[in-house]
Amino acid sequence: MEISSFHSLLVAEKEIAKGKRENRETLAFEENLEDRLHGISRLLRSGKVPKVYYKSFFVYVPKVRKVIYIDFQSKIIQRAIYDAINPRVTKTFITDTYACIKGRGQLAAFDTLYGWLRATRASEGEWFYYKFDVAKFFYRIDHEILLEICRKKIDDPRTVDLIKYYVCSTSKPFGLPIDADHLTITEAEMLWDSGIPIGGGLSHMLGNMYLDPLDQYAKRELGIKRYIRYMDDIIIVDNDRERLQEHGKEMTAFLEERLRLEFNSKTALRPVRRGCEFVGILIYDDHAILRKTTSLRMKRHLRNRAEEYRQGKITLEEANATVQSYKAILDRVDCQKFEEKLFNDFVLTRNPKGPAGEEGQNGCYADY
Repeated sequence: MEISSFHSLLVAEKEIAKGKRENRETLAFEENLEDRLHGISRLLRSGKVPKVYYKSFFVYVPKVRKVIYIDFQSKIIQRAIYDAINPRVTKTFITDTYACIKGRGQLAAFDTLYGWLRATRASEGEWFYYKFDVAKFFYRIDHEILLEICRKKIDDPRTVDLIKYYVCSTSKPFGLPIDADHLTITEAEMLWDSGIPIGGGLSHMLGNMYLDPLDQYAKRELGIKRYIRYMDDIIIVDNDRERLQEHGKEMTAFLEERLRLEFNSKTALRPVRRGCEFVGILIYDDHAILRKTTSLRMKRHLRNRAEEYRQGKITLEEANATVQSYKAILDRVDCQKFEEKLFNDFVLTRNPKGPAGEEGQNGCYADY
C-alpha cells in the first residue's frame, strides 16, 4: 500500500518538518526517525492507526475560526494520504476550482476572474456577478456524505477507512450548529456527525472533494460558463440578472438538499462595475486593489517572517519565497506606494547567536 510504505512516510515527514526543524516535537520525533517511521508503517499495514492527539487555538483574521491541529506523527500519516490521493482526485475536478491545487492557487484564480471582468468591457449592456460563501463550511461538512464521495473517488477501501478514522473521530467533535458562536460554544454542544478539523493535513483536499458535486452540477447540468470557486467562495458572472438569480436558487437548493450546507449572508448579486471581492482582492473591470485587511495581513506576516529568520527558524530561501509570493500578488494590483513601503520596511537580520553552524547575517533582503 503506497501510503504505508517507509518511503512515502519519509517524504511526508520531510514536508511536514519544513521550517520546523527547531520545533521541540519535530526534534523529539527525528531523534530516532527511521525506527519511528518503520513502526508507523508496520501499524498501518496491519490495519491499525496510531492514536491521534488534538489541540486547538483561535485565529481572528480574516475571520474567527477554531483551528484544530494534530500531533506530529498523525501529521505525517495525513500528509502521506494527501500525497497519494490528491494528485488523483484533482484530475476529476472542474478547471475553474483553484484552492490548494498544484498549478492553480490564489493568483490563478485572480487572473481568471479578472480576465472575465475585463472582457465585459467589450460587451454592450450591464454585466453582473453573483457571489456565494458557504456558512461555516469546514464545521458543517456531513461525515456520511463526505465518506460516500470518498468511496466514489478513491478505489482503495483501506484508504477510505483511514480517512474515516480522522474524520469521524471518537475522541473529539468538530462540528458546529449553523447558529453557533465559535467563541462561546462548549465542546458538549459541538456535533459529532459533521465537521472536519481545519488544522488537519487533509482538510483542504476533503473540502475540495466535498464541493466538487456542486461544481459539476453548476457546470454540467446548469451549463454556467463563468463559474469559479476558491474553496468555499464561489462567483458566477453573466449579463442576464434574471438568469443569475435562477442559477442562485438552483445552486442553493442543491447545496442544501445534496450536501446539507447553506450559503451565508454574504451572498450578493451586484453589477460588475461596483467591484467584486475575491481572494483578498477587490476586482473591477479595469483595475484591482488590495483589501485593507489583506494589506494588514501582509505587513503582519512579513514582520513574523523577519522575526523567524532572525531567530534561525527559517532559511533565507524560505523568507524569499514569502517575498516573491507577495510580489506576484502586488504586481497585479494598483498599490505602488504600499509595495515600496512594504518591502523597504522588510529587513532581515540573523541573530549572531543563532542555530549552530550558521553565521550571523545582517542587511536588507532585496531580491524583488
